[in-house]
Amino acid sequence: MKDQAHTPPFDLTDFLPFQMSVIAGRVFSSILDSAGLQVPEWRIMMALPAHQPCSSHDLCILTAMDAARVSRAQRRLEDLQMISVVRDKDDRRRLVVKLSDKGAMEVSRLRNAARDIETRLLGGLGPEDRANLKTTINELYDIR
Repeated sequence: MKDQAHTPPFDLTDFLPFQMSVIAGRVFSSILDSAGLQVPEWRIMMALPAHQPCSSHDLCILTAMDAARVSRAQRRLEDLQMISVVRDKDDRRRLVVKLSDKGAMEVSRLRNAARDIETRLLGGLGPEDRANLKTTINELYDIR
């Protein structure tokens, strides 16, 4: 039997992906609680301004979510009157999604809230540390 005294215990709080998940959860909670939205709905709302009108399939790619999650989020956003979802006139299989006026106003509010939280989150870092963090996060983001 191998001596386990030399193997340090796994400390979840020191595990970088866990730490990143907790930070993201706190940030999204701060942004989304007042809007009554969940992260999948927020992702769709934030993707649409630069890509609308777009298909549900496009939203899967833009938001890195599967079709079932996009479909559920779309239905909820439609119920909240944040988006409209209509069948494409040329291809009846394709659903076309775009923000409603109410949704566009909410996107503006959510963007401001996101920027404010990001500013507070990074407020203790100097410009060089922010640039280094951004570079590192981008590198981690590109790992598949």
